[in-house]
Amino acid sequence: MMFEDPVHYHLPVHEDVLSPSDIDEILSLLQPELPVHESTSGSETTRLVFSLEERKRRRKISNRESARRSRFRQKKHVDNLTEQVDRLKVENRELKNRLCVVTHHCQAAQSETDRLILESIVLQQQLAGLCQILNPMQLQ
Repeated sequence: MMFEDPVHYHLPVHEDVLSPSDIDEILSLLQPELPVHESTSGSETTRLVFSLEERKRRRKISNRESARRSRFRQKKHVDNLTEQVDRLKVENRELKNRLCVVTHHCQAAQSETDRLILESIVLQQQLAGLCQILNPMQLQ
């Protein structure tokens, strides 16, 4: 078996663009948080603390935005309830007015009924009186 010479790839390295510590710091932001141990070196601790501080800052911003959205939703809900209360007050006032009108008509109808009953009683009495007068005349 014959082995060929290994192929060597040469990639240009630009150390003036990103240093290895810069690359490590960027990668630490992308990786899940690692617990800080006493055995970590100074630069690792700095990266983890920076990462923790960055996460805390982002979480704080996220919490503020969430609270703002929550206050907006709550205000919108209160505004909707206020509008509903106003509509129901108007509807209640209209129903009370209608009830007052219907009650007035009912009372007027009851008064008319009472008047007609009295008039009927008076007319029945007059008819009975007339019948008493006519009955003896018819017998003669």
